[in-house]
Amino acid sequence: MSKNITIYGAGMSGLVAAINLAREGYKVTVHDREKGFGGDSLYNPSTHTTPIYPQQTSDYIGIDIKPAFYPVKSCPFYFHNTRSDAPHSGLYTVERGNRATSLDTILYKEAKELGIKFEFGSPLKSEILNDLDPGTIIATGLTRKVYDMLDVPYKVWYGWVSRGEIGFSNYSWIWFDESITEYGYLSSANNYYFNLLFSTRPVPEEALEKYKLFMKKTQGIEHDNWEYVSGAVPGGSPDNPQLVRNGLIMCGTISGYMDPFGWFGILGGLISGKIAALAVTDMARAQEEFQRFIRYYRCVYYLKERLWYPYIRPNVTVLEKVLNMIGPERFSKFVATQVYEERHIPFSIPGFAHLGCY
Repeated sequence: MSKNITIYGAGMSGLVAAINLAREGYKVTVHDREKGFGGDSLYNPSTHTTPIYPQQTSDYIGIDIKPAFYPVKSCPFYFHNTRSDAPHSGLYTVERGNRATSLDTILYKEAKELGIKFEFGSPLKSEILNDLDPGTIIATGLTRKVYDMLDVPYKVWYGWVSRGEIGFSNYSWIWFDESITEYGYLSSANNYYFNLLFSTRPVPEEALEKYKLFMKKTQGIEHDNWEYVSGAVPGGSPDNPQLVRNGLIMCGTISGYMDPFGWFGILGGLISGKIAALAVTDMARAQEEFQRFIRYYRCVYYLKERLWYPYIRPNVTVLEKVLNMIGPERFSKFVATQVYEERHIPFSIPGFAHLGCY
């Protein structure tokens, strides 16, 4: 294969792939539709709370990303206004975007030091697809236009976003309510927050007002800068995860490396970048690694589509009653032992970060 490698997408997965290939002696050019690094302005700057083991992940991808991850101080779950202090061992906050403290900045600096070439303002276009060299890496993230271009099944989401500086860090919450199909979610890091209320159906202003009342009552927090947005995630099919499509190497979320239940994508993006780089040099081994991390994907996909969505998620009041019946402390203990410690519940990597189990 040619020692010249082209990557479309300068997000974290594309940067991880580029760094690993440059270290192998490849001449790497990274294209991105944005004017500079830091990702899609729809999603970034942002902060995220994610299950990950930073040291093990750093070892796997060959890049020290530990400085970008901070242990979560608290991440309560709310069913309406009923609080459960879910265990947060193994949860970290991370900043995305082009601020100096972001994960993307760490990766971009490393890439520049390796002499990787960047061409910004250079999007992937349908008219050049057939001219791309086999082995070109596609790491275009959550861009719906590229999903359509490459026939990647996806789900559309809708929601309200608020972001900016705030007076705390490394604190998060998740809020469940019948007015949305997913959840309300705040995460914070480096005195910056990202707050998202989202659903797989349009979210009316009444739902936002309900969420704002919840925030004021339980957190004493108010935001004025809400924006209505819509995007896509690669969760349209149980067969979504694919390393190669039409001779092109898929990398990051467009490869389907995103937890189909909670839509966690940070770990998947990092791991996928490493695997995409490996696919250039050893496709058979890369396919083995790709499959190793998604072996529970179909199971979790059907769990959400056939059980969670139709029967459990619409009944938040029932969930709230069950929580009160068993007690928030017992619920937290169950989650801690079954998920985090003994791991009896198999989550679909990429999603939860128990790399040591794989």
